Amino acid sequence: MSLIIWLLTSQYHLHFPFFYRTGNIAGFIFMPLMYFYIRMVLTGRGLKWKDMVHLLPALVFIVDFWPVYMLDNSEKIMLIQSEISNPSLFASFSRSRFFPADFYTPFRSLVLAFYWVLSAILVWINARKQEVFGFAKEWFIWIKIFLGLELLVFFPFLLLFWAVNPIMNFFLVHFTIVILTFVTGFSLVFFPKILYGLDQDLFEEHVIKIKPERVENLSEQKAKDIKEKLDQVLDKDKKFLQLGYTIHALAADIDIPVYLLTLYINHHLNTNFSDLINQKRIEESCNLIKSGKFGHLSLIGLAEKSGFSNRNSFTLAFQKFKNVSPSVYIRSLKAKA
Repeated sequence: MSLIIWLLTSQYHLHFPFFYRTGNIAGFIFMPLMYFYIRMVLTGRGLKWKDMVHLLPALVFIVDFWPVYMLDNSEKIMLIQSEISNPSLFASFSRSRFFPADFYTPFRSLVLAFYWVLSAILVWINARKQEVFGFAKEWFIWIKIFLGLELLVFFPFLLLFWAVNPIMNFFLVHFTIVILTFVTGFSLVFFPKILYGLDQDLFEEHVIKIKPERVENLSEQKAKDIKEKLDQVLDKDKKFLQLGYTIHALAADIDIPVYLLTLYINHHLNTNFSDLINQKRIEESCNLIKSGKFGHLSLIGLAEKSGFSNRNSFTLAFQKFKNVSPSVYIRSLKAKA
């Protein structure tokens, strides 16, 4: 959308006629996508087919202006020349086949307002639930600033469209869009952590990948120290039996920064945290089975006793590390007995 604004204000649009009447498509798609992004970060809910309904305004616009898109570039240039001297007219999309003149500009602002409200509600509700002073702090600060700038994109139009000169309104709205784009780009460059939302594990892995020299900072003595602490916490204290045990909990238990712990697990143990913990849990389950004291437990009970939250994750991990299902493993032990 910022590109279209620049083409319009610089009047270079004449050199790119194929962009004619595409700005509203970006406008109708941008806010649903922003809402989906916020929803995914805060709830973990991905896209589903039914979410396609949110693209309906963009689809209606494309169908409405389809004859315009099918025009030759020479015909589009003539249309651009007739409108480009008046930015407000150019951006009003008044030549609709289905709706009254000047329908799309206020409708687009209403659509933006609708998705802004949905996004703001999601952020407000989840900010109260999340620990916003930890890893998530920067993301919550950024998203609130972003939503604040987004408010300026549509709110002045809805509030002042009847009182402000259309040209002034055009420049106010589109100047805010440019500022929004600039602030977003600036934030991503200087605060890359916001790309990872609330996923601290993913961010730590990324830092290690882009800065492999950190591996060299893990001295032999430091690696030995981490190994001794892991042996104590995992093999003796068996902290892995705790449901939902995370790498942050492990780092706190052994008093080692997460990034150093991740380095050690990845490069010295040649595995990752999830596999390390699951392997310990599977070994524990095998010891429970071999002891003969827990034969009364179902697979769900055995899974919970070993630190797994459900039967499915237990079965998948068992299959991965033992190459057989837990049921087959139990029967093989009984057959040997």
